[in-house]
Amino acid sequence: MRFFANLFLLLFLADGSLSLLDELASLFFPLVPISGLRGLLANAVILAAVPLYLSLGIDRRLPKRLFLPLILFVFWCPLSVWIFPVLGTLKLYGPFMAALQLGLGTFLVSRFYDNPQAPLTLPPALFEGPCFDLRNTLAFVGVNVLVLPAALATASLFFANSYATEATGGFMNIAPRGLYMAERTYRRGDRTVKLAGMIHIGEKEYYDEVARLVPPGNTVVLAEGVTDEKGKLKNKFDYKNVANLLGLASQEKLLFKGRLIEPKDLETAGKSGGKEPAAPDILRADVDVSVFRQETMMLLDAMGKELRGNPSTVDGLLKLNRWAEQNITPAMYAVIMDDILQRRNQVVVGYLDRALKSYRTVVIPWGALHMKGIEAELLKRGFVLQEEKKRLSVDFKRVLSHNSGDSK
Repeated sequence: MRFFANLFLLLFLADGSLSLLDELASLFFPLVPISGLRGLLANAVILAAVPLYLSLGIDRRLPKRLFLPLILFVFWCPLSVWIFPVLGTLKLYGPFMAALQLGLGTFLVSRFYDNPQAPLTLPPALFEGPCFDLRNTLAFVGVNVLVLPAALATASLFFANSYATEATGGFMNIAPRGLYMAERTYRRGDRTVKLAGMIHIGEKEYYDEVARLVPPGNTVVLAEGVTDEKGKLKNKFDYKNVANLLGLASQEKLLFKGRLIEPKDLETAGKSGGKEPAAPDILRADVDVSVFRQETMMLLDAMGKELRGNPSTVDGLLKLNRWAEQNITPAMYAVIMDDILQRRNQVVVGYLDRALKSYRTVVIPWGALHMKGIEAELLKRGFVLQEEKKRLSVDFKRVLSHNSGDSK
């Protein structure tokens, strides 16, 4: 155990030293080569902190006054920026935390070592005597019965946020308060593009805010919305029942007020020649379900059958999940994602290229999962990010209050 404890201490201090060097260097030389090594070392410290924390309840010889502050610091560093996003905007926060890590580790370790030749390790004398003590273990278990549920809930949200951020390119973020969607503004010359990450169910106030983001003047909205002109879907569905279950609103129709245009009007509609229109043009820049392959149609039909045809929304969701487990193979999943994401992205990007010839401002309010790919295409075309805003789309406290009220 002494070897593992000393290994953690050395990793902790090495991570603090490398982080401080990286933070100071990045102030003058962005994207320095040591950033990748720093990430690997930080992950190693986090991985070592978990078994070390559990060992505190088994080996009574491990000094809690030393390891508890260090372990808490390891997990607080990433959580602090997630819980308080404003900290991530402060240039000196990173160097401060790196210096604090190095200083805290050195100070606490210095109170335990007695060998000047090995000043950063714990002495063998500290690990003399029996390892296990029942009272220590019972006290550890008793404390964690109270702490662990909150810690697991926080960790679950944190990792869910990491996944959502990666999958959506940062257009969807999960915070302790709720679900946030991003709106980003890009410019290239006299052309402006606004990307607004959307979600099918959310707060009514969120949809009201999104509806007001479209500027007046020479503007077109490339709206999302798959159609079924040929009646291919046997069981159509919507998100109204799921939204009602959570006490939220659903995106049932186009949020924006304006003049609906057809694809054939796209190149000429924005060239008014006279005064600018008061309302934007709106084009439904999506596909018809008739272009989807059989695998995707099977999923959409199952969603309609279980979510709309079932009087209990919870039961419908459970049945849909069972259907997916039994029917969706990895190959089928790849086809579905290609239809729902890649193919539709190609369509809206095609409309974007056409719209930029006639309109000074293009607004694309699409689902957050689409935004990573659309943004990549936008950056390829020379657009530069100018501004980002985040909106609360789902308030966890309100959802919990609604469901706790329903259960009484």
